[in-house]
Amino acid sequence: MAFDSPMLVSDLWYNDGNIVLQAESSLFRVSLGVLAARSPVFNDIQTLPRSQDQEMYGDCPLMVLPDKAEDLANFLRAVYNSGFFAPIPSKTDFDMVAGILRLSTKYEIPYLRQRALLHLDTVICNTLQDHEARESKRTIPPTNFLAFLIADLVHEMDLEWLLPTVLYLCTLSFEGITIGYMHRGERRWLNSSQQVACVKALRPLIKWHRKDILSFLYWTNVDGCKSSARCNKCRLALLEALSSHKLINALGPFADIFEQSVREAFCESCYIASRDAHLAAREALWEALPGLFELPSWEALRTLREEALKLTGS
Repeated sequence: MAFDSPMLVSDLWYNDGNIVLQAESSLFRVSLGVLAARSPVFNDIQTLPRSQDQEMYGDCPLMVLPDKAEDLANFLRAVYNSGFFAPIPSKTDFDMVAGILRLSTKYEIPYLRQRALLHLDTVICNTLQDHEARESKRTIPPTNFLAFLIADLVHEMDLEWLLPTVLYLCTLSFEGITIGYMHRGERRWLNSSQQVACVKALRPLIKWHRKDILSFLYWTNVDGCKSSARCNKCRLALLEALSSHKLINALGPFADIFEQSVREAFCESCYIASRDAHLAAREALWEALPGLFELPSWEALRTLREEALKLTGS
């Protein structure tokens, strides 16, 4: 065995199981038939003749797997219990999604892979409308450096269609890009290609934010404005306040950033014109995101997403 003191996982130790799986120091006694019914990989294993030097655990063949114990535990629970890893909009967490995505891909269980991908879709969106609404629809709760964890998973699993949004979210933490981040007591980093892509995109994002997203703050005359002196004074005050911000969320919704201050200070004409200009600039930036990270177009990336979901049984 790979470990001197393996531990039985009690809720995945079935007395009628006919194979023992080991991942790291954890043991799982399960039915090979149950796994084979869902996974062609395990079905192939089931058809293999048992060799004479087969390692045993009690009266069951022992199979040592290179998977993480936590991943395998969640994967097996999802296979055995249809309610354990429920589809959206049921809540889950990142580690469960990541582990089940890895192993459902490896062991070819399409419906679980699709389910995991759709959970990721609730936090890493491919339209601005969905991106703005994600807090009300997300099934994976926010945690420190979640975007970086997802970026790592995207690289590992080749989920290219998620890259524009997840890399944009990573640019919101310069510290995370440059010196890494802590996860479960370990310092981790973006892979080098993602790190370079984020650093290269920072300057264009800052320029886009100042020149286009905030363009309405440079106006001096707005058709229908009833109080140009007051409105211009408000624009200047907002520019001064924003110039001190180190964190630039260029895609932040107008309502989250300006609604209260602009509503109170701008006349109705300036408010409506500012809101509409801000939205148009964010929509243009969203469409430009793939290019900023040197990725294929949104159209091509959305096609990849659709193909991935179709291949997984959608």
